[in-house]
Amino acid sequence: MTEREIPYNYTSADDRRILAWLLGPGVLPPLDRLVFTRRTGRSWRLLMRFAGDLFIHRRNPFLYQELLDDRERRRRFLEAARRDLSLITERGAGSSDLALVLERCREALGGLEVELSAVRHRRQRIRRRLGAVVGEQNVHFDPFTLMAHATDATNWRLHLPTAVVRPREEWEVPLLLEAVADLGLKLIPRGGGTGLTGGAVPAAPDCVVINTEKLDRIGAIQEETFAGPDGGPLTLSTISLGAGVITEAAMAAAADAGWVFATDPTSAWACTVGGNIAENAGGKRAVLWGTAIDNLLRFRMAVPGGRLVEVRRSQPTGRRIGAEETIAFDVADP
Repeated sequence: MTEREIPYNYTSADDRRILAWLLGPGVLPPLDRLVFTRRTGRSWRLLMRFAGDLFIHRRNPFLYQELLDDRERRRRFLEAARRDLSLITERGAGSSDLALVLERCREALGGLEVELSAVRHRRQRIRRRLGAVVGEQNVHFDPFTLMAHATDATNWRLHLPTAVVRPREEWEVPLLLEAVADLGLKLIPRGGGTGLTGGAVPAAPDCVVINTEKLDRIGAIQEETFAGPDGGPLTLSTISLGAGVITEAAMAAAADAGWVFATDPTSAWACTVGGNIAENAGGKRAVLWGTAIDNLLRFRMAVPGGRLVEVRRSQPTGRRIGAEETIAFDVADP
């Protein structure tokens, strides 16, 4: 299977990867042995159409929501899929390879049917649990939001998120971690979605994406004194920023006070400070002042168990970290 034969496959994944994702990797050897059936035409095309229909309704949240909202459309979709599988069965009777593939197809279709019948109740449960922390209006299941949070700038799409939640205050984040764990779900933090490493992409089903865009507090620039490398006092100007602060806004706040915010990735107009730290972002100014970690004095981080911890740099130097230099951070309660 080297050519694309699954309709609606508008992805970077080839047919083999989609079939393995839908039906399990165990279907690939029997499908390879069934390659001759393409000569007869219709059965193979029906099988690929079944895979395409299942894939597009799994991958496209707008079509998925239509199946969820419209019972009659759901009934017609399931009946048509079962009819196609029955036709393939009749035409390929006696083939053990085909029987295995069709068994996996029926299991996948049945799994979708069960999921659709239960998803409303599941979403209500998630909304109540997470909404108790951030407010139910900040827990999202709509197709547009799910689609927007399925990938970052890589456009690498594996799974749709189960939900997207937008905390408003820093203290809500550790409580969200605890609530998501109680629900048996996974969690991914996301800033501006401009990353090029796939760090904000749901890589497994049952992921809740925490969008940090509302954590956008910008504090006043302050002077702090530390023990310098030579033992004398070292005074540094610092600015406190929420994880969701757009980098360009941080740069403007620093410029207003006569300073330069050193981290300046090309996506500064959209990326966030939390993402800069997570990816150790740099930009052209990194040549002079280093990347995010060179300019990071401390940050607070939510950890499993519903806690916040503060990570603080020991003995800051106020300059770019040297190639042979070793730096250390202490971890403590904030």
